[in-house]
Amino acid sequence: MPSIAPFGTAGSWFKGNLHTHTTQSDGELSPEEAVAWYRAHGYDFIALTDHWVYTPGRRISSDFITLSGAELHGEGYHLLALGLISLPDRALADDVQATVREVCTRGGLAFFAHPYWTGQRPSEMAPIRGLAGLEVYNAVCEEMQGLGYARVHWDELLGRGRRLLGLAVDDVHWRAEHNAQGKGFVMVKAERLEEGCLLESLAKGQFYASTGPRLEDLRLEWGEDGQAVLHAFCSPCRQITFYAHGPTGRRFTAPKGEWLDHACLPIKEEQVFLRVECQDDLGRIAWSNPLFVEDVLGAPKARHRPQESS
Repeated sequence: MPSIAPFGTAGSWFKGNLHTHTTQSDGELSPEEAVAWYRAHGYDFIALTDHWVYTPGRRISSDFITLSGAELHGEGYHLLALGLISLPDRALADDVQATVREVCTRGGLAFFAHPYWTGQRPSEMAPIRGLAGLEVYNAVCEEMQGLGYARVHWDELLGRGRRLLGLAVDDVHWRAEHNAQGKGFVMVKAERLEEGCLLESLAKGQFYASTGPRLEDLRLEWGEDGQAVLHAFCSPCRQITFYAHGPTGRRFTAPKGEWLDHACLPIKEEQVFLRVECQDDLGRIAWSNPLFVEDVLGAPKARHRPQESS
């Protein structure tokens, strides 16, 4: 049975923000002040990701660390780079594929940042190789201009078979008009609160993204008829939605005055992928990473062309 990361893995849950700005670029708090805010608000780690500034990760205390990071950008894109050991050559900045390749060469994970706000089209993103994923939610872009969600980008890319992970982030700059801090985060399942462990879990998709709700479990079960079913469990929510390729998912909505903490959906070949969103009564959302149907049911059956008569 395929495991449904991160819920079938050993380890502990750690809360983090992966897109944080400081006075090293265009933020209004120092790195030390940013760390202090997140420590005071129940986080276990953050990544300091200033624009074209490399900030190495370090241990702050026994219960808080930072991850190495930077935000890179060029013509038509911004890129969140996590866990890299040095910056790529900025002369490559307008070549997004070369920049992603250099991030990977330096041991990093590359995620497209706020693609809706940037104006990236899924068709432009699809050919880029080496990506770990994208920001499905960016709090600053949502607060400023309502351009923080990238569900459509994500689903179109997943439908093309691109196995990309989804982050929720603050992208905090500490400006009063943004009010973004604490509004987007990831929950990572890792063996220890260490940079290497967290990065390994992020690369494997052993996390979920959220603006508030908890994803408690994702579970595969098979009926007596052999039908595979995906079960999702969450903190009490108003809606649980299974997204898939095209109109093959489903939304479950709690009756008025009631809550949902579980829903399930049969898995079918034409869905291509399934991912889950759980939305609470305040409109806050938790996102699972995608499950690909071929990993559960096997690769689609080969479609043979009919033989032409001689």
